[in-house]
Amino acid sequence: MTTFNATFDEVREAFDQVHVLFHRACARYGDQVAIECGGQRITYDGLLDRANSIRAHLRAHQLGQRTIVAVCGERSVDVIACTIAVWAAGSTVMLIDSSMPEERRNLMLKSVPTGAVMLCGADFAVSDLPVIEYRSTAPTPVESGFENQAGDQAYIAFTSGSTGRPKAIVGSHNGLSHFLTWQRREFSIGPGERFAHFTNLSFDVWFRDVLTPLISGATVCIPVSPPPSARFAFDFLRDSRITATHLVPSITNLWINTHRPEAPIESLKHTFFAGEPLEGVLVKKWKRVFPNSEIVNLYGPTETTLAKHFKRIGSDVAEGVQPIGFNILGSMSYILADDGSLCEPGQTGEICIATPYRSHGYLTESGLVPPFVEGLAPGATTEPLYRTGDLGRRNRDNEIEILGRKDDQIKINGVRIDLLEVKSILASHPSVRDVFVCARQNRFTKTIVGFIASDERGESTILNFLRDKLPAVMIPSQLHFREVLPRLSNGKIDRKSLTEYANRPAAPLQDASQRHDQTAADHIERIWMQLLDRPGLLRTQNFFDVGGNSLSIMVLHEQVEKQFNLRIPVVRFFQNTTVESQAQLVDQLLHRSTQASPDAGHALLGQVQNRRRIIAARARPRN
Repeated sequence: MTTFNATFDEVREAFDQVHVLFHRACARYGDQVAIECGGQRITYDGLLDRANSIRAHLRAHQLGQRTIVAVCGERSVDVIACTIAVWAAGSTVMLIDSSMPEERRNLMLKSVPTGAVMLCGADFAVSDLPVIEYRSTAPTPVESGFENQAGDQAYIAFTSGSTGRPKAIVGSHNGLSHFLTWQRREFSIGPGERFAHFTNLSFDVWFRDVLTPLISGATVCIPVSPPPSARFAFDFLRDSRITATHLVPSITNLWINTHRPEAPIESLKHTFFAGEPLEGVLVKKWKRVFPNSEIVNLYGPTETTLAKHFKRIGSDVAEGVQPIGFNILGSMSYILADDGSLCEPGQTGEICIATPYRSHGYLTESGLVPPFVEGLAPGATTEPLYRTGDLGRRNRDNEIEILGRKDDQIKINGVRIDLLEVKSILASHPSVRDVFVCARQNRFTKTIVGFIASDERGESTILNFLRDKLPAVMIPSQLHFREVLPRLSNGKIDRKSLTEYANRPAAPLQDASQRHDQTAADHIERIWMQLLDRPGLLRTQNFFDVGGNSLSIMVLHEQVEKQFNLRIPVVRFFQNTTVESQAQLVDQLLHRSTQASPDAGHALLGQVQNRRRIIAARARPRN
């Protein structure tokens, strides 16, 4: 039983490489805007000229065919132009986010045979590798002749690995072009569409964020800001007249629960969710804000290229996790039992995917290692299968529903994390004797909790050690220190008791809301404790040292603004990361309002005091 009604031979298609598809779009839409970034507007012809100039620059460095070129930077026009140029020069691109920890960045660069590094505005040292520094200059037109290049190795993407090292996956040109072409055709993407570009370079989702619009005559709109707060994200979607966006459910859930626009935003037509299970309650909330948007649930691991399932969510939204629907054209999925037999509808098994548009596999020191199993697919195809590790079943409509994982992998904010990698890095600290890590479900997202048997009891020391080696999303939000970790009679760590302890409800906070003498620091401290599930905090502790991350600080920012009726630039919260410094910031802004307009300042202070009285009145017990 499959979700696909044709054989691979009937639909197998060789696709032009992405830079050729882009060049074809330039021929049709040359004078239309390809990218908007702040006040910068780049036409398709302008982007092609820039990419041509970079291609000539790359060829002047005499890079060989299929050389891996690392493009380092952040979301920008330059990174997009460099990516297209690398492909046009016949090389393989590896995107590196310049905000990654230095040790992690260097590990990624050295884990594959990187031939050169392009710095797109990034400013950091790279040892033992040729550096090609590219900064925005006036483009120099070069005779255009973008054609398909030899070889099919398009990009290197990284996913978490159990050994403490990220795994390098080699993506294929044919697989990438297959998905982008499918998305363009299936959703009629073309001129006039405006795509929000929220995705960082660290994730392979970057490719669909940027390239689906650029092969279609649409416009990529890049926000100029730090990580977007909820209010900023909604303002950007409205003010930039965004018609399509790719989002991760947990981040979207955070936005929709911390800020609700006053009026519906009607420009959005396509919302593509991916990376995590999509809940019906989020779909309903999103539709209330974006009534004209179709909602699409995408599913597929990096190994099979971007997505191989999609589900259009209709107006009748079921409760709970939404199905991932059916296969996109050119793929098949099976639910297999442990013995390899095909599961019946309603029976739980492992989701396995077959497609000729898959990646080439993992790049290791000994060469490419395909993660695909030959001869496992039941009957209909000879294509090898990828075992996703996701548990699923078919519902009565023959759609696939996801039910969880078979292993220690989790998703946080759409990022696939192998807890064994976090454990391995923690275990490498010289003071750590034993370690266990697990996931904890918080209000908006999952977090990682670590249990450590160690002579070192300083949480900040361990966290600083991890920050040099892991991206922020993989750093535990809490560390619990023990003399020894509990073990079962067979000598194994008692995973069940530690996981239950990590997920125990937070201790209730003492209710002090009825007090009228609360200071700004009192209120901000309380918000911290509720947000981080940590009742005991020092006002001088760093937010990121006690379980905060770039997402939860956005929630903190929104809640402090509401508490004090202030508008505070979100960057100020990244600059002031203690209760003490944030309280000082709030006091300064309240004082400045009073100085600028005494009446307005007194009114503002009155609103805050009145809010406290209302909270106190609601908190009093009733007879």
